[in-house]
Amino acid sequence: MSKLTKIRDMVIYLDDRYYCGPGPSAVQFPDGRIAVAFRRAYNWATEGIHAHGFPSTEACLITTEDNGRTWWPPRVFYSGNITNQNLTMLPDGTLICLSHRGELIPHKVYERLKDTRRFYHDPHFGWIYASHGIQVMRSLDTGQTWEGPYYVSPVPGTEPILPGWPSPAGLRASAIALNDGSVGVAVYGLIGTNPNASNVWFMTSADRGATWEPRGRIANDPEGINYYNETAVYQGEDGKLIAFMRVEQDRDDRLHTSVSYNAGKTWSSPKRERLKGHPYQAVRLPSGNVLLVYGYRHEPRGIRACLLEPECDNIDDADEVILRDDGGSFDLGYPHALTLRDGTVLVTYYYNIGDGVRHIAGTIIEEK
Repeated sequence: MSKLTKIRDMVIYLDDRYYCGPGPSAVQFPDGRIAVAFRRAYNWATEGIHAHGFPSTEACLITTEDNGRTWWPPRVFYSGNITNQNLTMLPDGTLICLSHRGELIPHKVYERLKDTRRFYHDPHFGWIYASHGIQVMRSLDTGQTWEGPYYVSPVPGTEPILPGWPSPAGLRASAIALNDGSVGVAVYGLIGTNPNASNVWFMTSADRGATWEPRGRIANDPEGINYYNETAVYQGEDGKLIAFMRVEQDRDDRLHTSVSYNAGKTWSSPKRERLKGHPYQAVRLPSGNVLLVYGYRHEPRGIRACLLEPECDNIDDADEVILRDDGGSFDLGYPHALTLRDGTVLVTYYYNIGDGVRHIAGTIIEEK
């Protein structure tokens, strides 16, 4: 089998005024420009605070015209208590960007509902917030203007925090264009008040992300034993779907997978694999092989990848490639891989060196 070769690393965006958190993603336009979506928030790192949930987080889009050697200043296209930015370009050129978000909750509402709903209390700032589901922003002009938000809802087995709210849920995955013309994405629903109780559903949209419906359940854990959460789905050339799952309660941080042979309607029981890290994302290479990338928050910290056969049946036998091993603290990773028009691959992620400024970085690799 061919091998993965690293070409170079790059800094995509670094500004010591901002904390850039998990979850960048990239697309390439027909004219060759590359756009990366990411999030940033005011940097409180000097106080030991990292803004993983911050009400004034900004969703940004940054572009390059020379394959990442230089980047234009970022443009803010949304703000709020949003998290990772999961960008996809659909076959017709439409951009959709998914992110789960939270909303601040008054203390009296929290006191009234705390025994029946799941809330999050920030010990540094004192605010309380709750899941406002997964939002979808959509652009018809390569990111110049945006419409939305729409919501990935309802997610079965979940109950909105307040009447009229979307289902409480999260994700770390860009949506994928399916062979039947719809769009699909894996989300994890937040069940009840147990912080580890979840289910993972494959949700689909027939109208470019405006409305969604559940197609099939990938995993279910109402007791919170495993806490299945951040899941990316890859579609093989023959339509086979493979779910790559993070399992929070797996003490060895192993990959779990599930497979569907009927467009996501039913899924196999989760299988624990040899690979270690999280979360995962897969992309097809020009050869037909599949690149799987993932963060590695164990020593030495960084970004890793492996090369899979077209049907992803060789996960336990795949050779692991270290793309970066110079990471500082564990607050790094969440890679996304994009196959470029020249056949190379851009892997984007958030990173820090020596526990320094969290920033958006990238690595170019190729298959030889």
